[in-house]
Amino acid sequence: MKNSLCIKFFLNSFKSFSVPFYKSFSDHDLLPLIRKGDQDAYGELYSRYYQPIFRSLRKYLRSDELSEDVTQNVFVKFWEQREEPTVIHEPSAWLFTMAKRQAFNFLQRAATEYTALGVILDNYPKVAQTENEVIARDYLAFIEITLDKLPETTREVFRLCRQQHKTYEEAADILGISRSTVKKHMIRSMSILKEAAENELGISLTILLAIVTTHL
Repeated sequence: MKNSLCIKFFLNSFKSFSVPFYKSFSDHDLLPLIRKGDQDAYGELYSRYYQPIFRSLRKYLRSDELSEDVTQNVFVKFWEQREEPTVIHEPSAWLFTMAKRQAFNFLQRAATEYTALGVILDNYPKVAQTENEVIARDYLAFIEITLDKLPETTREVFRLCRQQHKTYEEAADILGISRSTVKKHMIRSMSILKEAAENELGISLTILLAIVTTHL
């Protein structure tokens, strides 16, 4: 922990840092220098990607403070792993991939940590509504694609109970099946959606449904 804090302090000095000599260097040119511990080369890379990584994370986390922390963590990991040639091949791709992974990890934890979840959802309205709606519609499309793979009755049960807010009894009457059968189909659909959200989006079903419900 102490070592990571020292690295973060070291990184803070690079936010507006750039060495004119290295501006013409490509990322690939900078990488071998960074592996040797060249702080000026690292400062140039940091200067290039700090804001793009921060903006990318801001779209997911909706909090400047959280995005700042995760951005710092991404660059800490880059510096710590800089000497591993099998880990980092393309600096920009590695940085954005690591940023997305850490954002999704936070969102997963947020599903069970009320405080973190509150930070995310409280900050969503502060972003342009159209952007919120685009993200929510993308997530809704993901839900629909996943549901389309399920048996027809399971799809209908989910749409009636989850999207139209019908009770199990009301859904049972509409579909002509028993309440217990409705419950079984609902459990099955939620289980499959949960697995798909975690495996394909890297977020919990709780977060997925919260965002869709809040912004559509």
